[in-house]
Amino acid sequence: MNMALLHYRGGLMDGVSLEMDKWKKVLEKLGHNADIVAGNKKEGVDNYIEDIGFENKLYRIINKNAFEKLEDFTEDELVKAIELESDKLLKNFEKGLEKYDVIFPNNIWSLGAFLPTAIALKRYADLHPEKLFIAHHHDFWWEREYFLNSTSKKIEKLLEYYCPPVGKNIKHMVINSIAKEELKKRKNVEATVVPNVMDFEEKSFIIEGLNKKIREYYDIPKNSIIFLQATRVTRRKAIELAIDLIEVFNKKVKDKKGEILYNGERFNGEILLAFSGMCEDDVYFDELKKKAKELNVKILDMYNAVEKGIWSFWDLYNISDIITYPSILEGWGNQLLEAIVAKKPVVLFEYEIFLSDIKNSGLEYINLGNEYEMIDGFVTVNREILEKAADELIEILFNKEKYYGIIERNFEVGKKYFSFDTLENIIRNLLK
Repeated sequence: MNMALLHYRGGLMDGVSLEMDKWKKVLEKLGHNADIVAGNKKEGVDNYIEDIGFENKLYRIINKNAFEKLEDFTEDELVKAIELESDKLLKNFEKGLEKYDVIFPNNIWSLGAFLPTAIALKRYADLHPEKLFIAHHHDFWWEREYFLNSTSKKIEKLLEYYCPPVGKNIKHMVINSIAKEELKKRKNVEATVVPNVMDFEEKSFIIEGLNKKIREYYDIPKNSIIFLQATRVTRRKAIELAIDLIEVFNKKVKDKKGEILYNGERFNGEILLAFSGMCEDDVYFDELKKKAKELNVKILDMYNAVEKGIWSFWDLYNISDIITYPSILEGWGNQLLEAIVAKKPVVLFEYEIFLSDIKNSGLEYINLGNEYEMIDGFVTVNREILEKAADELIEILFNKEKYYGIIERNFEVGKKYFSFDTLENIIRNLLK
């Protein structure tokens, strides 16, 4: 069958784009023709449909008036503008989706990030009962403060009706059990839980010799310890916890200088926190840099080299000794799986979905707890938790057997529960 993985944008490093890339591989493995269909012209997008996404000139003005401040329209004018734009987008869908038998909308019916697209797609689904729509809901509007602040009752009603809609030819997928329960409560529909997955059979992005090359490029000695923050820089990632942990670790590891690390290198006493993801909040990043300087934590921003194509995002996993994943809010957790596939130990905060959907798998990790406070705008955890985590880090980083034992066991857990085989089985059931 011909299948479309549909989103506002594709071919990027955001979580939805990455998941669509994985789905494309699995669908093609199952013998289907699968295209990534999006509203941006980018390498990796197979089919471009104009104006359905963030590049639409009305995207910003409609969202501002719908969810921030109603100032460019009256309430009725705003609704009329949304309806008129959905009329136009329906024509775009008629042309752009004509050849597809099954369409997987990704977040278009979840967030309401551009209501004209959500409305137009529902109208298109109603006009084509012969097509199957399997909506992949990565995030819902009721999970985001921005979308909860709609400026009028009419916008709220549009969100409630179209995000997500219900229809005989529409099935629903969510990425965690909490979302499944909430969708059942709100819409009385059953959804299939689809975890994030990775290809555990694919050639590893950890490549012999690349660690040395990248470290030389940044003038980092081979016997320095590198913590890698492989996420976007945004507040919900709570990266300040990584800085707090490294401050404690720095003090505890001083007397380890000269001792042998897990990789056979003699530790030189230098510790770095490296960033490989894009920055989405410059103010927050400046705050992190200031905090790191005050706590004598050295940081290195490597994303500029990713943008320039010097190194790929995946390449940069090679230089890490350990991955920090202190996020307090995730729909699932792509970076966690990436760390497991890269065979790196992980320091993580036990966010809600981790506790409900992932922890029971048996993954091993350095624990930052599951409770926090906000102090002076930063996420903080109990000092005793940081002390314990730093002690565990020392045990792992200076013990070859323990280090490699953890990463190999985690790899097998990931392969069992979060692999492409898992996704294949889910897709087969959805297409029945």
